Amino acid sequence: MVRLIAVPVFLFALPAAAAEVPRLEVQATCKAAVALDPNDKSPQANCMREEMAARDELGKQWSGFSEPLRKRCVEETSIGGYPSYVEVLTCIQTASGNAQPARKSTYRRPGR
Repeated sequence: MVRLIAVPVFLFALPAAAAEVPRLEVQATCKAAVALDPNDKSPQANCMREEMAARDELGKQWSGFSEPLRKRCVEETSIGGYPSYVEVLTCIQTASGNAQPARKSTYRRPGR
């Protein structure tokens, strides 16, 4: 009897877990950020702030996008070893036709 109850609970838990934003290691990405503006004294801090804002926005929108699109954008934006929530969000919004105006960054991520 316990098995019958456990199976449906487990099955209902799968879609919720699958709809979570993946964890990206953006610390290394931001540690390598380079200032584009000579007055920017903290490109790494600005990078982390933008990455966390993009992660929050992805959290709000993530489940509304198809799994193949989410997977493709995460894989594409992780090429080169510098994953980025900002780039995942941009990829998903562009591919879905929901592109937002780009924010002006004062730093450049490596390889971009």
